[in-house]
Amino acid sequence: MKEKGANIVDWKDLTIDSKEIISKYTKNKFEICDYNFTNLYLWSLGDKLKYAIENEFLYIKGDYLGEDSYLMPIPLIEELEVSQKIEAMNKIIRKNKNLDLIPEKIKIELEDYYVFEEMENSFDYIYLVEDLAFLKGRKYSKKKNKLNQFNKSYTYTYESINEYNLVEVIEFQKKWCKEKSCDSIDTLRKENMGLDKIFENFTLLNIKGGLLKIENKVIAYTLGEELTKDMFVIHVEKADEEYSGSYQAINAIFLEKECLEYKYVNREDDSGVLGIKKAKESYHPVEMQKKYKIIKKNK
Repeated sequence: MKEKGANIVDWKDLTIDSKEIISKYTKNKFEICDYNFTNLYLWSLGDKLKYAIENEFLYIKGDYLGEDSYLMPIPLIEELEVSQKIEAMNKIIRKNKNLDLIPEKIKIELEDYYVFEEMENSFDYIYLVEDLAFLKGRKYSKKKNKLNQFNKSYTYTYESINEYNLVEVIEFQKKWCKEKSCDSIDTLRKENMGLDKIFENFTLLNIKGGLLKIENKVIAYTLGEELTKDMFVIHVEKADEEYSGSYQAINAIFLEKECLEYKYVNREDDSGVLGIKKAKESYHPVEMQKKYKIIKKNK
């Protein structure tokens, strides 16, 4: 049955087999994390993501509190007439339905046609890779002290994640999730479901990862990939906080070992969680990638 106000009927589940076609529409086009395939795949099970291709536009929707929630339609060719983009938007927009996670450059292009509202809890935090890798300067003195203390307190090794040590990361994630009661926290439960799929398809996704070991035991890991030619994105970062400074260590060491070819690193949003917000602000972002929702057409 066709949805009222949305003439798109050929919706497909977003799976690992969707990677090639979705990346064709999204790869290296956005500085926000939300349209990156790995990010979509991570949340595809928990948010029941589906996609459709129509007239060379990619449409994506998910389930939010039992209702369909739509992302911005993405054209195969960016240099389209505004009227074509509006036509695609209008296939989705309807009474009491928002269209979410609009990048600022699209908001500027279309603000004469729609009423936009900021999605502050979804803003991405952007940093200089060099800042986070080396923590130079007074503003990073507390972080640097934490890292120095970690280096003095523990004898650790760093490894790039590969098909051989991935099983150790999986075991660490299980332990981390058990300690954090993931099953009783919706966001962590959904993320953990997605991570099972990420690990299962690690080589196919072509992502980078790094881990830290102490006494031959994984105590931290992180996963990310190229977002644009000069920006890397961190999808996941987990650490055992019993080892003081472990989060500071995996953050800095991974970027130094794996990401110096990039100028910027996107560490995604804070989801409106005060503790995450404070932690991300404490690293002094150089920019916030703003996102918006369309709440209605301009009259």
